[in-house]
Amino acid sequence: MTTPELPRPAPGGLSGAGRDEDRWVVTHSHVRGVLVAVVGTVAALVLQRPDLLVLVTPVALVVVWSSVERPRRRTRAWSRLGRTVATEGDRHAVRVGVTTVPGAELVSTSLAPRPWIRRRPEHGARVGLVDAEDVERGEIRLVTGADPLRWGFHAVGPVLVGAVSPWGAFRWGPVPLAEARIRVLPDPAAFDATAPAPHPRGLVGRHRSTRPGEGSEFASIRPFQWGDRLKRIHWARSLRSGELHVTSSYADQDTHVAVLVDAHIDLGRSEGTGGAASSLDRSVRAAAAMAEHFLHGGDRVSLQVFSGEMPLRVPPGTGRRHSHRVREVLSRVAPAHQHDGGHRRLRLGLGDGALVVMVSALVSPEALTHAAALVRSGLTVVVIDALGEDFELPSDWEPLDVLAWRVRLLERDREVRRIQQAGVPVVAWKGPGSLDPVLRSLARRGRSRVSL
Repeated sequence: MTTPELPRPAPGGLSGAGRDEDRWVVTHSHVRGVLVAVVGTVAALVLQRPDLLVLVTPVALVVVWSSVERPRRRTRAWSRLGRTVATEGDRHAVRVGVTTVPGAELVSTSLAPRPWIRRRPEHGARVGLVDAEDVERGEIRLVTGADPLRWGFHAVGPVLVGAVSPWGAFRWGPVPLAEARIRVLPDPAAFDATAPAPHPRGLVGRHRSTRPGEGSEFASIRPFQWGDRLKRIHWARSLRSGELHVTSSYADQDTHVAVLVDAHIDLGRSEGTGGAASSLDRSVRAAAAMAEHFLHGGDRVSLQVFSGEMPLRVPPGTGRRHSHRVREVLSRVAPAHQHDGGHRRLRLGLGDGALVVMVSALVSPEALTHAAALVRSGLTVVVIDALGEDFELPSDWEPLDVLAWRVRLLERDREVRRIQQAGVPVVAWKGPGSLDPVLRSLARRGRSRVSL
C-alpha cells in the first residue's frame, strides 16, 4: 500500500516539513534500553547470574519489538486555517494534517501563543493516537481552536508537530510549520436602532417618502389608471362601486449615511471581545455596527477614516457585499504613531440631505472642528463619543501626565458644550439604541421642514 499524495496548501496557512525533518530518528530512551539489554545480558553470562538475565529479558523484548516496528517511510505535515477572514469573537480553528505510516503510534501538535488569539485548549496542544483506519487512509488530522478576539490582521502559529513509534523508540520532529495570517473583521452586532434615518432622498430603501410611488406603506385607494399593476386592484371597492380601484402606497426612499472615523489616537486598554475596550475599539465597532444597520435598511453608506497613519475611504454603496467591504476596510485601521495636530479640510462630496455620523474619542479638537465645518455647509451631523466612561489611566503615567490629562478633559467638556450649542448632537456610545433619541429628533425636524 502506498501513502496517498498530500493535498496542496490552501491560501492562508500551510507549510510542509523540511527535507531533513521528515525522517524518523532513534530516541534516547531506546538507546538506553539497548544498552541495558546488552550490558545486562553480557553481565549475566560472565557472572553466571540467571536472575540478572531474567531481569533484563523484558527490556530486551521491548527493544526488539520497537526495532521491528520502526517506521520505514518518511512523514510530512501541513497546517491550514479554517478561514482566512473571520469576525472577532467567532470560533476558529487550525487544522494540522500528518501523513501516517506503519509503525507510527502517536501524533501531537502544539500551537504557539499569539496576541488576540485564544487557544482551545488553553495550552494549545493536541494528541492523537494512530489507529489502523488512519494508516489505511494515509493521514491523521488534529484540530486546535484559535479564536480571534480583536479586529485587525493577526498571526496564527507557528505550529510544532511531532510523532513517536511504539514504546517511544523512534520519533519524528518536532517540525515547525510556518505561521499564517488572518484578517479579523469587527463585530457589527451591537447596534440595533429602531428610529429611521432622516432626510431620505433616493428611491431605494425602507423610509417612507412624502410622495406616492412603489413602496410597502399604504397611502390610499384611488380609481384605476393605465399602467397600474393588476396585483394592486382592490376588489372589494371595485365590486361595490362598479369601477376598478387600486391601492396606492408611499415610495420607499433611502438616505446617504456618511460614517467618519477618527483614528488618530487609541486610548485605553484593549482586551478583545468580552473584555475592556479601548477608544479605537469602540470607534471601529460602532462604525461597523452603524454601517450594517443602515445598509440593512436599504440606505447608502460611505466610510472615511481620517488618520495620519493610513487614511481610508469607501464610496457610497448598498448591499451585503458593500457591508463586507466596509468592515474589511475598518479592519485595516491603525492609529498614527505621532499626531500632527494639523487641520485638514474634509472633502466628502456629500449632497443635500446626507447624514454624517462622526465617531471619535474627541480628545483632539480636530474632530469637532470638522463637525462644525460640516454643519456650516448645511449637512446633518451626529457625533458619537467613543472615549467611554470606564476609561482608566495607565499605571505608568507620571503625576504631571495625570494632571495634563485632567486639564485636557476639562477643555474637552468645554468644546463638547460649544459644539452642542451650535446644533450638533454628541452621543456617548453605549451599544444598542444609542442613537435612537437623536435620529427620532432629526427625523421630526426633517418632516417639519418638508411640511413648510
